[in-house]
Amino acid sequence: MRPVCRQCSKMDRADACAYDDKQQKSRTMLLKEQIFQLERYLHDLESSSGSGSSSGAPSSPCNVELDSRFSPVSDDSRASNRQFPSYTFASTSVSPSPPHSEASSIAPSMLLNPTEHRVKSEDSASCSSSASSLAGPSHTDPGRTLSPRAKQFLLDIFFAHRHQFCFYASVDRFHEPFQPGNEPHPALVNAIYLLACHFANSQIYTDLEFPFYTQTQHEINVALDTSDRLPDIVQASALLAIYLFMNNRVMEGYRHTFSAIKLAVGTGLHQIQPQSVLTGIYPAHAPLIPILPPRDAMELQDRILAFWQIFTIDRCWSAANNLPLALSDKDTPQCRILTPWPLEASKWDAIGFQPPLRAFFDGAELSDPSEETIPSLKAKAAVLYELTSRSKDGSDPNGWTYRFSEDALHRFSSTIPSVPLNCEYLVIQTMIYTSFIHLRRHVTSDGRALKAGHSIVQLICQLTDADWPCLDPIISACWLSVAEMFIIAIAHLKLDTSSGDLSNVISGYRHNLNVLVQALTTFGTYFALSGTHLEFLT
Repeated sequence: MRPVCRQCSKMDRADACAYDDKQQKSRTMLLKEQIFQLERYLHDLESSSGSGSSSGAPSSPCNVELDSRFSPVSDDSRASNRQFPSYTFASTSVSPSPPHSEASSIAPSMLLNPTEHRVKSEDSASCSSSASSLAGPSHTDPGRTLSPRAKQFLLDIFFAHRHQFCFYASVDRFHEPFQPGNEPHPALVNAIYLLACHFANSQIYTDLEFPFYTQTQHEINVALDTSDRLPDIVQASALLAIYLFMNNRVMEGYRHTFSAIKLAVGTGLHQIQPQSVLTGIYPAHAPLIPILPPRDAMELQDRILAFWQIFTIDRCWSAANNLPLALSDKDTPQCRILTPWPLEASKWDAIGFQPPLRAFFDGAELSDPSEETIPSLKAKAAVLYELTSRSKDGSDPNGWTYRFSEDALHRFSSTIPSVPLNCEYLVIQTMIYTSFIHLRRHVTSDGRALKAGHSIVQLICQLTDADWPCLDPIISACWLSVAEMFIIAIAHLKLDTSSGDLSNVISGYRHNLNVLVQALTTFGTYFALSGTHLEFLT
């Protein structure tokens, strides 16, 4: 009698079960080994630094430890997980090459400066244009170990994946040499390098993830102390939040989301009115934290995109993790969103001064859906995803909130422009279908919810090997919701003895469930969060 694991037994896949005899290292063991290697790496850096401190002395200011209160791990494992674990691709065959980059064909080991592994203590004051007065006597900046070609290599990787982080700002300002007065803040640059290292598919860059993570936090703290380029800090915090969410550090990701939202509201990014700004009146209402007005329409557009980036992240990941919104729906003068949807600048005059969310729910949108942009569509899909998630545990179908959500969802889904399917549109469509499931989930075996689930399965079947590492991590939470719905539907049909032979229907649901389980398994090789979602189904 061959043993069968609990997951396969629960899903009636005993014949397909591949028994694990534990001779191979588990995913958890591999991550623990990476944590141990990072701890040794940091210990070597500290012991070899020129600060003269003993091994038991506090680490440099750059090595910021997260408060243990925000760690989702148990008390027994918190100490070993205090330092952020890196995560590497399991396969190199499907990783997309950065576009139009001469550096992409160079071995990663050739891109590092072999003689620059640490920043000397006497050079620490110059490691960041903004951190000179606050850096400690021994400050390690991982960016200093990178050659110009390595930096370009990482930028190309990040820009190939930036849609996964809702980052749509102009890319021109990130190419060295920086334009005087338009340099991106080091916190944002380091956050970009951090995420690029995650996707670089090289152990050399994987080893730099934790240094870039701590460096980004250090630069954020410096910027907040000096009020330096705060819109960049909103974006840097948003990128850190995504990095933490997709690596299953939910509460830490939520903490950075909350901080970014409060900073965006404090600097008035949620109440930008382009018509006023472009006529020299900025801001329309004085923000709590004053910032300089944008220099031109491009910087204004970047600020609008920065707000909708963190707005989308807040809506998606708060709903996915059943957490309160960082930016509430209260229609008060302080919280009311006036910043227009992230459309082309030429469309600003057409949308007027009406608050965007009110116009969205009232149906007073652009007359031509083809004028929509991906950032705008994704933000609207996030609004509906979060709104309908409140109804998924049993709202009254006859209630006002339920009908309000359903009407908005139907109206929005009917205006999605017809374009060739790509990774971004696939994620938007998946979020819309999942929103339908949220609304109808309280009805056992609801036909519309099951149809939406089947549509998501069909979208999964269209994915190619190159698509998997390019999907927005939030899609994993959507797949989990769909899989749970099919499990409930299968259990309900098994108990139904009054509808005749339902074996074919059950078989179809099991097929869809298997596709979703396989999708979560494959996606888990790129994002640790998906592996955790898969465990929820076992």
